[in-house]
Amino acid sequence: MATDERNTLKEHGLKITPARVLVLGYLGSLEAPITAEELHERIRDKGADLSTVYRTLNTFVEHGICLKEVGPRKENLYSLSRGEVQHLLVCVRCGEKIPLEGCPYHEIHEEIERKSGYHLLDHSTEIYGICPKCLKSEKALPPHHH
Repeated sequence: MATDERNTLKEHGLKITPARVLVLGYLGSLEAPITAEELHERIRDKGADLSTVYRTLNTFVEHGICLKEVGPRKENLYSLSRGEVQHLLVCVRCGEKIPLEGCPYHEIHEEIERKSGYHLLDHSTEIYGICPKCLKSEKALPPHHH
C-alpha cells in the first residue's frame, strides 16, 4: 500500500509518516489544487488534524513535492508538483481552470536572472478571466483591465 508515496518521501529525504503518506496520496488523486482546510476536511477521519495537514503541506512545498499558489479569493491552494510548470486560465465566475500550453516565461526568467543576480527556481501563474460558457450567460460585460 502507498508504495509510490513512500518512494517519493524517500527520494526527498523525508521521514515516512502515516500523515505524509495520506496527504501525498490524496494530493496525487486530485485534478485541481485544494486548500489545506478542504484537504483536512476530506482526510480528518483518518486521523490527521489541521495543524498536521498544514505542517505536512509546508514541508512538501519546501521539498518541491507540492506547489503552493494563491487562489482567486486570496486563499492558499496546494497541488502535487508534477515536474512541469503549468500556467492556468481561471474563470472568475464558475472557477473552471484550463492549462495553457507551453511556458511564455523562459526568456523573461533569463532576463530577471541577468538583471537581479537571482537564480530563479520556480514560478506559477494563473490568469483570471471569464470563460466562454459564462460569457454567453452574461448580458453585459464589465470593462476589462490590463
